[in-house]
Amino acid sequence: MDKAQPTAVFFNARFLTLDPSLPEVEALAVRDGRILAVGGKEEILRLAGPATHREDLGGQVAVPGFHDSHLHLLSWGLTMDGVQLSKARSVQELVELGRAYVQENPGRQWILGRGFNDELFTEARLPTRADLDQISPMQPVVFTRVCGHICTANSRALELAGINEHTPDPPGGSIDRDTATGRPTGVLRENAVELVTKLIPSPTVEDLKRVLRRACARAAALGLTTVQSNDLHGAASLDKRLRAYLELDQAGELPIRIILQASMPTLEELHAYLEVWKATPPGAQLTLGPLKLFADGSLGGRTAALTCPYGDAPDTRGMLIYNQEELDQLVLTAAQHDLQVAVHAIGDRALDLVLNSFARAKATYPAWSKRPRVIHAQITRYDQLVRLSQLGVVADIQPIFVPTDLHFVEERVGAEKASYAYAWKTMGTLGIPTAGGSDCPVEPCNPLLGLHAARTRQDRSGYPPGGWHPQERLTGAEALRLFTTGSAYAAHEEADRGTLSPGRLADFVVLPADPTETDPWKLLTMEVTATYVGGKRVSP
Repeated sequence: MDKAQPTAVFFNARFLTLDPSLPEVEALAVRDGRILAVGGKEEILRLAGPATHREDLGGQVAVPGFHDSHLHLLSWGLTMDGVQLSKARSVQELVELGRAYVQENPGRQWILGRGFNDELFTEARLPTRADLDQISPMQPVVFTRVCGHICTANSRALELAGINEHTPDPPGGSIDRDTATGRPTGVLRENAVELVTKLIPSPTVEDLKRVLRRACARAAALGLTTVQSNDLHGAASLDKRLRAYLELDQAGELPIRIILQASMPTLEELHAYLEVWKATPPGAQLTLGPLKLFADGSLGGRTAALTCPYGDAPDTRGMLIYNQEELDQLVLTAAQHDLQVAVHAIGDRALDLVLNSFARAKATYPAWSKRPRVIHAQITRYDQLVRLSQLGVVADIQPIFVPTDLHFVEERVGAEKASYAYAWKTMGTLGIPTAGGSDCPVEPCNPLLGLHAARTRQDRSGYPPGGWHPQERLTGAEALRLFTTGSAYAAHEEADRGTLSPGRLADFVVLPADPTETDPWKLLTMEVTATYVGGKRVSP
């Protein structure tokens, strides 16, 4: 084939390029996995040679490939193997789901489930050890809340972990106890979760590869061409987890592009990751990415760190995972090696610490070139938003959180603090770069659901009328940029992806209608027609 000729041309579509110099075209030519040219149908078809693949897209709409800036791909895949708890609407339903799973999977050593949301229960309470003992008194049972920051363990799991009334709370975590007896209730929060989960038998590399294949295929079917996945947790995970990813990439079995985020909570573990990060060049589809840290917990679990007490739990302000000095050490070490840092911060007290650390790192290492990121940035103050802008911090936001959280946010934090909660429009006005994600499996990673939430700020029933804090709604174009150009910018990948421009990777999604102009309620049922990565169709 002539080097000037494209390997493939795609035509008869509305290509929304998101490139201001040429916002909409009729056709696109691909060569060696990248976009060779865009333009009118006849213009692009004239570039084709005898061996060029020609594909008619039937008058549909094509947009840059969706890019989720923060999720947990491996956790999503592993969750598919366990008890599916998201549909439970009571503790008793959790028990029934667990019992059914035990009957259907008699060989399981541990009974694991994730995804319950006690806010949706008929009686809004967390399950206890006594509840999960009804599932199996002999097998350890661990059910994790949808946020991933709280779990409940049954008596057998607590026994195996050695957790009793004399067990102290670990740093950055807590064990719920019966007020009368001091006996653990089974509810574990933040770092206390690991007291039990560290005992769960580790999946083999082949197990990990199996669940990753399934998760990647599902992500591709949803139009995701790139995901930034927080799947490396501690230095011990670098062996099996990273090995599973690397083997899949080397075998050509990753249909989508993956940028791994690594949670390395101690300096020792961070140094171990730095060694691996420096020695592992980007693969065909896999790249090692930023250090991911947790500054606090979740709003739903009341472990997000707030400056004021919780409105519905005045005895707590949430939990900080690090003090300022500890967080500074980790961020400074990453900055010294020019490694990007992304920190989970939901509450405003946690965000203060994170911004202090970023400012200190920038001042100490002016050559630090990687954009610092805050993941979530949910409960914020206006002065913090101004500081985010001044420091050039990227906000990784999750619009799909709002349909769930809007029902309890003001009860948790009060109306005044909620005035700048999930403040997406204000962020844009202040010039804060924003990237769109889902935090899957906390919420579904379907980008079209994220677009709906960004545009409406309503739940699926249409509540509240007009949207929750409607002044923070995004336009269709703004919402689409979140999940394309925004996420690419967050990862320093704007030269390669995010727009359909010559020279960019040929990653795009075909849809039956324009997601920026269609009724946002139609996004809830819209399905992706086809997903292309490097000009090759990867789904369906």
